[in-house]
Amino acid sequence: MTLYAMVNSDDEISLTLKSIMDLTEAENLRLTFLDCLAQGKNLKIVAGEVERITTPCLQILLSLKNRAELDHIDFSIIDMPDSFKTALHDIGLEEYLAPVEQRV
Repeated sequence: MTLYAMVNSDDEISLTLKSIMDLTEAENLRLTFLDCLAQGKNLKIVAGEVERITTPCLQILLSLKNRAELDHIDFSIIDMPDSFKTALHDIGLEEYLAPVEQRV
């Protein structure tokens, strides 16, 4: 399992996604998110390095967001490159994961 860059402060976890987020990365991403949720801190996902992201990883992000909301944990994705925004748009998840100012 390859680790993600993570900054853990008193009230927030900032997790930086890798440049290639595809099926081979999905299970690692899911397990990492479960660990983050267990800490109960706000989650900031940094997507600035993502060159390619596929549907399984986007589905995991949506699931994480929904679970965070149920647990009253703030969740955000920042620094979305165009490739990330386009992938969200193409599979219809843009309105659920991208802030209005970051949409295609």
